[in-house]
Amino acid sequence: MTKHAIHIPRFLALLGTAVLVQSLPLMADETIKLDPKTAKVTFSIKNKPPGGSRFEDVPGSFKDFSGSIVFDDTDASKSSVAMEVKTASVDTANTRRDDHLRNQDFFKVKEFPSMTFKSSAVTKNDDGHYAVAGTFTLLGKSKEMTITFVPSGDRAGKTEFTIKRSDFGMDYRIPETGDEVAVTIAVGEGE
Repeated sequence: MTKHAIHIPRFLALLGTAVLVQSLPLMADETIKLDPKTAKVTFSIKNKPPGGSRFEDVPGSFKDFSGSIVFDDTDASKSSVAMEVKTASVDTANTRRDDHLRNQDFFKVKEFPSMTFKSSAVTKNDDGHYAVAGTFTLLGKSKEMTITFVPSGDRAGKTEFTIKRSDFGMDYRIPETGDEVAVTIAVGEGE
């Protein structure tokens, strides 16, 4: 055997190890950066326009946010989530509506430029989903909530939850504009 010959069984073992390592789920203390390249923040709300006869679903998103997930698959209690969303980045594909959402009737972006979520505890459920308890802050008001994160692969997953605008003092046009807002945060589905 020459000095450049490849030992086939050893090579196959190394190749198999490399493939296995790449296919493993996130391991202890891995940090996932949250930004528009790695995630999406979307919402939907019911709205009956002035003079309108019926409600319509108004979808939207936020284009500027940051945060991180510290993920420990072996001990979920060591995991954490922190996220900040810039309220001025609201986008419903309607400039006039977006400008109204930024004013004093809704997000008051000059006074409250961001909304935040910071976890206080993470537990893994029997179904493989994660319960993330934490504090959500909007318009200077904080509320404790627990959301469910559903993993869908390596560095991917999503949570869907509902907030009530009135819980945070945002009560303009209720009920014509819905009190409940359906929110989705999808990780691994950025730009």
